[in-house]
Amino acid sequence: MRSLERIVETRIELLEWDSKETKEDCAKCRALDCDIIFALLFTIVIACLLVLIMVFWLKECDKHFDLSKPEGTIYFPENTINVNLKNSTKIEELYNLQCVYTFVAGPRQRVMLEFDHFSLSGSSENCDIEYVDIYSEIESIDEDLLSSALGGRYCGTVAPRIRISLHNILKLVLHSRTSNREENYGFIARYSFISDEKYASGRLIPGKKCNFIIDSSENPLGILYSRTYPGTFPRNTHCSYLFKGSSNERIRLYFHDFDVFFGGEHCPYDTVTIFDGPTSSSPIIRKICGLQQRLEAYSMSNTLLIHFNTTNPPKTDPRGFFLDYEFSSRFVVINKLLNGQKGVTHIRGTECDVKVESNRETKHIIRSPNYPDAYPTNTTCSYIIHGLQGDQNLEKVSVVFREFGVVSYPVSSSSDDFSTDESCPTAWVGIALSESNIKAAISSTDDSVFDQTLCDRLEGDKKFGPFSSEGPKMVIQFGSTELYNDGKAPLGFEAEIEFKTDYGITGKSLGTSNECKFEFDKNGFFNSPRYPANYPLDTNCTYYIIGKPGKEILIYYEQFILHEDPENPTSDYLEVFDVRYENGKEILESREKYYAGSVPGPIISSPGVYEMRAVFSSGSSGSANGFKALLEFQDIRDKKDQKSDPDHCGGIIEASDELPSGKISSPNYPIKYKENVHCKWNIKARPGRRIVVQMETIKVEGEMTETTAQCQKAVIRVSGSKRIEYCGIDHALFQTLVSKNETIKISFLTAPDKVIGLEGFQMIWTEVLENADENSCNGDGNYLCTYSKYCINSKLRCDEKKNCPSDDSETSLDDSDEQHCAKKENSTDRTVVIAAVLCGGIFLFICAFFCYLFKSKLERKKKKKRKDGSRHRQRQPYRQQRPMNKAHCDSELSSPATSRFVHHDATGIMPHVAHHQPSSSQTFYA
Repeated sequence: MRSLERIVETRIELLEWDSKETKEDCAKCRALDCDIIFALLFTIVIACLLVLIMVFWLKECDKHFDLSKPEGTIYFPENTINVNLKNSTKIEELYNLQCVYTFVAGPRQRVMLEFDHFSLSGSSENCDIEYVDIYSEIESIDEDLLSSALGGRYCGTVAPRIRISLHNILKLVLHSRTSNREENYGFIARYSFISDEKYASGRLIPGKKCNFIIDSSENPLGILYSRTYPGTFPRNTHCSYLFKGSSNERIRLYFHDFDVFFGGEHCPYDTVTIFDGPTSSSPIIRKICGLQQRLEAYSMSNTLLIHFNTTNPPKTDPRGFFLDYEFSSRFVVINKLLNGQKGVTHIRGTECDVKVESNRETKHIIRSPNYPDAYPTNTTCSYIIHGLQGDQNLEKVSVVFREFGVVSYPVSSSSDDFSTDESCPTAWVGIALSESNIKAAISSTDDSVFDQTLCDRLEGDKKFGPFSSEGPKMVIQFGSTELYNDGKAPLGFEAEIEFKTDYGITGKSLGTSNECKFEFDKNGFFNSPRYPANYPLDTNCTYYIIGKPGKEILIYYEQFILHEDPENPTSDYLEVFDVRYENGKEILESREKYYAGSVPGPIISSPGVYEMRAVFSSGSSGSANGFKALLEFQDIRDKKDQKSDPDHCGGIIEASDELPSGKISSPNYPIKYKENVHCKWNIKARPGRRIVVQMETIKVEGEMTETTAQCQKAVIRVSGSKRIEYCGIDHALFQTLVSKNETIKISFLTAPDKVIGLEGFQMIWTEVLENADENSCNGDGNYLCTYSKYCINSKLRCDEKKNCPSDDSETSLDDSDEQHCAKKENSTDRTVVIAAVLCGGIFLFICAFFCYLFKSKLERKKKKKRKDGSRHRQRQPYRQQRPMNKAHCDSELSSPATSRFVHHDATGIMPHVAHHQPSSSQTFYA
């Protein structure tokens, strides 16, 4: 029972102790909560104080500008501009800055900001430490800058360009976290509030930020600025300007300034596109970017559309553009100017520039604006004329003015002639014919230089022209600043343009424009069509080369390359003729005909011929560069002077019994020939006989194969030969030739310009009787060739030259005239024997002489040797003894050293030798 009571008491004590501990813990908790609350209140107070300090400090850094001060200058830092900041006492205050400059203009105003000085840390490529951000597109002063379009970030020493706000608010934010303060650190900027009236371009389309309509009824002329010109235009924007005029009006745009980011030739980024119509599907007049000057554009009709698109290019501050626009009915009426002609079109974007294009050998009419009525003032129209130019076509332009009444004040005193230097101050027509003047006339109308300048009035049947272009283009420009009306009609001009095929050949053109016929009567050259370009296909050209009596014509070639068709190798060729006249009738004698693979050598007209003709023909399979041939008209050389002048060799050679054969050679052979050598030989046989020629040696510059010959500088020609020309160094290619009649002609010519000059050539000619027999070739003076049956002079028998030609006139010869030559063989044998005997005798004499000398020398040598041997024996003090008990043999004689060991004792004293006769068993040296 007691134990039970004890347990109850113990539990009661425990309960009392727990209650006491709980009360003490609650008191401690209340004290801890008070400490936490106090700490929080203290932190809040400190934070509020910091915020108040920061707000107070930032209030000192930020600036606000409004209508109370519509213009002024801002400085950063304010009290340290143009001084050395290293000495400033407030440098610490400049660390970790963020200053906001806010500019608020009034209604219908813009903010313009210009920097006079700018020098911050960093560079344009690295603006992390210190920089300025410009926000020029914000619409509200409370707009969050983080979500606003950034107009640009700048640092370093390159100041931002002028800035104009898109609305009436602009903010500039400075960020700086650097202590590096150089001299002249900071920036100076001027701000002002300007009117936005000049940016009100027509009517703004409702619901659009930058789409405008400009109507001629409201503004017939005016100025259009890009949205923030001349400040940097906003990025990633689109603006459109639609111009609408009356039905009879055209629109003119003239850009005074144009600066848009250039991203490439086709303007893939920022661009201004001008459409000749009301929508973006209308034809494009121009698509432009970059820097442009004096840019002008005209609409074709009464509507025009401009699109201005910007992207976000690299750091550039382009200005944009500003232009003049004008709606007017005074501009040239295009339809009247073109007159519905095919091939005459208006150049889009210009007021009255016209392009005239050929439709192959066509004619067109061009007129001045408003013709035949008075032309407008302050107008410039260019007529750009294009002939065909291609692989097959090449044309020239020819212009003739049929009516001309472009009168400049004062009027020219004479209408019979015109001068290219005549001053035409108020109205003119300029003609550009050369390539340089054509380029100048197309690129710039103000600084153009013309080949002809006209201003006058034509009356009656007088005409100006024809004027022919140098190539396939021509530019005619009409300009007027004032109208001088002389009371006559018409005012302006009308001209006929004709496109003629241009073969690119010098000389006087003959026949119609599509005929390739040309005349040459002076020193110069003629060439294939369009040389050095490839000549056209299926073309035939004739060259009339006309000299005067007493003259001869020399033709030589600078280049000759024709196309070779394997299937038709003769499709392209050049053929040269001599022209003679008999009884008033023209006779053409073909001289040479050249094909691909060969280069012709020089050629001269035949005696008495002073007119030549060349015909060139091309096929349809291919083309090549063609040829260029040089022409010289020379005086005929006097035959009397040919013997004294080695360069003008040749002559007439008549065969006879005394001269049945002979040689001809180049001048000064074998010394080098020279340039401008003309040699002509005319070898005549007696009636009923022929001439055989064969090449002995040839070294003439050029190259010759079995099928081609390139004898450009020097050439040999033989009449009746299977080959046209000969040159090179291989005489085997020259086939022995038998003349077809009693005469054969041989010529050697070199070009008048520089030649290499080789040894030249030498030929052998022989007179023969063709188809002879024993009856017709009998007698002591003749010899009948065994195989070919040609009869030659007996003097040529056994002359060590094969004078009998083969029957088929090929390289193999009938050598019967050199066979069975007994006398000459005996004579030769005797000569050989005599020479052999003489040589043998000389050889034996020489051998005997040298044997005698050798024997004498040998005997003297032996005698001297014996004499030297006897002297040597006298000097020896004693005789060496022969070895005992050993047979005598010279080959076993001991050396002196060995002798000393054998015959001397140890002391080196020779032993005593007894003076007595040796026995038979002993042997001594003699």
